[in-house]
Amino acid sequence: MSLTRKDVHVEITLIDGDILKGTLVIERSIRLSDMLNKHEKDFIVLSDYEDEHHIINKKHIVEVVEIESLELEEPVTYAT
Repeated sequence: MSLTRKDVHVEITLIDGDILKGTLVIERSIRLSDMLNKHEKDFIVLSDYEDEHHIINKKHIVEVVEIESLELEEPVTYAT
């Protein structure tokens, strides 16, 4: 376990309608919305639950919903 980073489970909707679920690794000191809005980085890496990695251009993201588990109960939505 890293002291400087944390795993965040998310569901990402892309502009073409695809939905990806997986884990993002972000700095422990920032919020998910802050990481998504950082302008110095254009891409994020999503590790899905089948151990595949997706490099995603943030400009192609419509919505990111933070989830606690694979079952979505009460979502926290971040519009980009």
